[in-house]
Amino acid sequence: MSYQFELALRQYIAAFDGNNNISPAKFQTRFDNLYHKNFTFLSKDGKTLTREEVYEREARKLANGTKVTLIHFRKIGLDCIDIKLGLVNGGEEHAVRLVTTITAKQAVTSKEIDESPEANFWSPELTTKLMVIGADCKSVVYKWKEFGTFQTNM
Repeated sequence: MSYQFELALRQYIAAFDGNNNISPAKFQTRFDNLYHKNFTFLSKDGKTLTREEVYEREARKLANGTKVTLIHFRKIGLDCIDIKLGLVNGGEEHAVRLVTTITAKQAVTSKEIDESPEANFWSPELTTKLMVIGADCKSVVYKWKEFGTFQTNM
């Protein structure tokens, strides 16, 4: 299942080559192949975005000529993936790290991880700024939805 998700992710990322030479219909198809209809995104500042809001944000990035590269793709659970992407727009360059839960070969939830030193540095002086990275994989709930839908389930 994660292999098919990785293929869909790599095809989606290929659209962000900085040239904006993909048709809106083809971009919509790649988006639909990657994200589940009930997809939610939790940003590092605590805002929750729906699938439609994520699509609008990604379409703006595509229109602005953002170039995206896959830095790493690691399976960290039964249906949980750690993804790190590099984004370049003009001269501005930064990395985004996500923990994504997948079901039926599509992303259902993604949580953006704050990798800043202020958020991940342990010091008694910085206890008010301390944030612990929480990668919450909701595999049990989504696995119950999938149970019995595939031929290999007993």
